[in-house]
Amino acid sequence: MTKLEGCEVSHQIAGLAIDAMGELGVLYDGARHERAGGGWQSHYMFSLGLIIGGGTAQIQKNIIAERGLGLPRDAAPGRA
Repeated sequence: MTKLEGCEVSHQIAGLAIDAMGELGVLYDGARHERAGGGWQSHYMFSLGLIIGGGTAQIQKNIIAERGLGLPRDAAPGRA
């Protein structure tokens, strides 16, 4: 649960920081007017990689439901 929520919140915070910078938020990698050394842009992409790399949010939620809460597995779409 911590991984699922932590990655999502981290990604949203970085996105908010980029949005708050306005049009300068898209600048990075040594651009003349970049802000914060491009750190927020790097953080935004890195946290997206963590979200994808650990499995999609739906897969993480299924794992929590099955292992953490003891709920039965989802039926496969073609087996119903």
